[in-house]
Amino acid sequence: MLYAESRRRRNILRCTLCGREITLGEEYWACNGSRVCRACLPDFARQELSCCHEIRGKEASL
Repeated sequence: MLYAESRRRRNILRCTLCGREITLGEEYWACNGSRVCRACLPDFARQELSCCHEIRGKEASL
C-alpha cells in the first residue's frame, strides 16, 4: 500500500501558473510545456498571445 501511495503522489498534475492540482477527469490545456487549469486559461492566453497584442489606432507599422 505504501508503494501505491508513493506512485500516486508522483503522478500529480499541477497547473503551471497557480500550482493547483489538476484532478482526474478535469480538463486542462497543455501548450509549450505548460499545463494550465480552466481558471488560469485567460491569463495564460494573454501571456502567450502578448506578442500579437495591438491597440486600435496604434497598430505596429509593417
